[in-house]
Amino acid sequence: MIIKKYLYYNIMTNLIQTNITKLQKITKYILMGLIVVVALKYIPENQINNKEIIMIGATSSISYAILDMISPAIRISNEKVKTANSC
Repeated sequence: MIIKKYLYYNIMTNLIQTNITKLQKITKYILMGLIVVVALKYIPENQINNKEIIMIGATSSISYAILDMISPAIRISNEKVKTANSC
């Protein structure tokens, strides 16, 4: 009985943490898109069409999400690589 409660607690805790993490990431992507939309709306001297502003904001959010998903897989190492000719 205690083991079942422990397993249930761990599973539910992991699900809640996973959902919170996903919600944080989605919020980050939406916020990035909104920042781009606001910048495109108020910074340029020549007005840009609202449809184009929304498309650029959506594209920036999607590209930011893709980069955020890919970037943890990229690892830069400063270790020296031994070649066949070196002793």
